[in-house]
Amino acid sequence: MEFKQLEAFVHVVNLSSFSKAADAIFLSQPSVSAYISSLEKELGVQLIFRSTKEVLPTKAGKLFHEYASNILVLRDKAIFTVKNLSLNAIGQSEILASSVPSQYILPEVLAEFHKIYPGISFNVKQTDSLEVVNGVISQKSEFGIAGTKIINNKCIYEPFMSDKLILIAPNEERFKIKDKHSLIDLLKNEFFIAREQGSGTKSSYEEFIKNLGISIDKLKISATFFNTQSIIHSVSKGLGISIVSELAAKQYIDQNLVLKINTIETLPKRDFYFIFKKDFMLSHICEIFVEFARNYFLE
Repeated sequence: MEFKQLEAFVHVVNLSSFSKAADAIFLSQPSVSAYISSLEKELGVQLIFRSTKEVLPTKAGKLFHEYASNILVLRDKAIFTVKNLSLNAIGQSEILASSVPSQYILPEVLAEFHKIYPGISFNVKQTDSLEVVNGVISQKSEFGIAGTKIINNKCIYEPFMSDKLILIAPNEERFKIKDKHSLIDLLKNEFFIAREQGSGTKSSYEEFIKNLGISIDKLKISATFFNTQSIIHSVSKGLGISIVSELAAKQYIDQNLVLKINTIETLPKRDFYFIFKKDFMLSHICEIFVEFARNYFLE
């Protein structure tokens, strides 16, 4: 069994395509097919189901994919560790992150990390919390960062910081006449700007609203957005009120573009998590970053 065989197999499964896998590892498509055929012959089992419409791993292929991926990570980790015994580490990896971590947490952490490890770079891909978890499970990224737990038995969630949800409103006089407002009354009477399904923020505030005895279906939704920045900006323009991360809204509040509304009801805090796939070994690059981030938020 050769590393080239494992690389070809893992890339075909990850990309669901022989041609895309060939491009990714700089081989011809016939070479990729030959590597996988020889691997299947050596193992005595079919690993890939091939048809004119799709390329999928068999049951044996799914099982072998996890082992093969870990073997390649361990190989790369060994090479990387030996070559980079100092702070002159060089490499690139990906981070899947939901909107608040990608926009308001990672920029600060990565800036500090880059001062120490200028040779390491990360491609940050923003998506919702559900897709972060799915991406980690399918190994599109070695780890992810999100603000909610999606129930499954394939991931490990490690909390590293907390943030508070707050209610924000347009900077209008009618929202300034009280020191404290009834959140229930505001939710019943004001237009509300919502987040998309799969958002960690949405999951947190919907559970809280339901516990207040308010049906989510009764909210007067004026718009739904796929990122926090658009929601906060829309609130500043008078489109409605919303519940968002305090961290995300801080700059708008400081500039008096939106109002942070004090409510009789106490809105919840929520944790942000590192998300890892169970029994999956991180590359040395990702290990360095995760350890740095852990220490950064302990300070």
